[in-house]
Amino acid sequence: MSLHHFSVLVPPNKSEDLITFLKASLAHLDFKEFQRPVPGMVGMGTDRPYLWVDSYHVVEEADINAVQRMLDVTHVAFKANNVEEVRKFHEEGLKAGGKCNGPPGPRPEYAEGYYAAFVRDPACNINFEVACRV
Repeated sequence: MSLHHFSVLVPPNKSEDLITFLKASLAHLDFKEFQRPVPGMVGMGTDRPYLWVDSYHVVEEADINAVQRMLDVTHVAFKANNVEEVRKFHEEGLKAGGKCNGPPGPRPEYAEGYYAAFVRDPACNINFEVACRV
């Protein structure tokens, strides 16, 4: 069984900034916006919407504070085909205002041949990773 889709709950005032960051830092992997079925829901992915940026369900200030605490520990990883795609993500993520959370390089502590880079987005502080096997 594989993952079909997932959503990341974000504060409404940060949703568009996160979408802009994702499109800029992952465009080289053909990641794009697909649809906005209702206000506050944005489906993104490569061949179909599998990552949903959801600010639709955040309705109260207390929700926003809880969501931000959750985002600080959220981690989303995307698969790359090669080391160059990992490096490009890191470069583009920094250009888009992200903060380095781990430069491109081998991660033998995760698995043999694991190569990854990590960037925290400037809007929500989510730790995004792009990884491949070498």
